[in-house]
Amino acid sequence: MREKAAHVMRTMEARLRGLGVGWADVTTIDIYTAQPIESFVAETVLRPAGAAAIHGVRWFPSRPPVIGLEYEMDLRGVARELLV
Repeated sequence: MREKAAHVMRTMEARLRGLGVGWADVTTIDIYTAQPIESFVAETVLRPAGAAAIHGVRWFPSRPPVIGLEYEMDLRGVARELLV
């Protein structure tokens, strides 16, 4: 799982660059997996996320919504978020 997460982080970083932004612009990191992530999340996800790590990670301990995936991650960055 650690290797999969590291690969996803590299992919996410490339996508951020493609959008002309970086980790400092990320305000939410979501991880979807039924597998435990505690043993690697700090080193594999939070450390590479740099400034975005201040927001932490939301882990949804469930199977990703795509058949055949064991690990999925999404990111977003907002200037202002209102929750009701």
